[in-house]
Amino acid sequence: MTAMPLWTNAIATETCASALLLGGIAAEVTATAPRAQQAAFYRAVGARIAAIHPVDAVDDLAGMADIANRVWMEYGCGQVRFEMVPDGIVITHTGMVRNLLPVLGHATESIARPVLEGVYDAWFRSLGSGRDVSTWTLWWSDAEARLKHGIRQG
Repeated sequence: MTAMPLWTNAIATETCASALLLGGIAAEVTATAPRAQQAAFYRAVGARIAAIHPVDAVDDLAGMADIANRVWMEYGCGQVRFEMVPDGIVITHTGMVRNLLPVLGHATESIARPVLEGVYDAWFRSLGSGRDVSTWTLWWSDAEARLKHGIRQG
């Protein structure tokens, strides 16, 4: 069994039971599953989150942003902006990492990145994206994740 991240008393006091559980699950998955399997698992978690919070009643990206931002705000997971570009949709998600970092530590990116990819991919698929379209991360920082939903070139 892998040890969970050690938190200072101040952080432990401010976190809830769900953070303790998430930290334990993340530590176990990280310690026992190969990287590709971890990414697939967390993408599936993202798809499940999308299914719990459907966006199928929207007509445009503004409506999707409204619903998505309500979800993210409800859980303290930041906010999103969508931008149409000639070859797809650029997704800019900010503010998620700062709330996960105390729980997930160095594993934050390797967990949150595929979760976000899974959420946005499932949301766009629920709106009719084809099989040749996917969602992937363009770049990542502690402040912002930039993803794209479109057809991958090369």
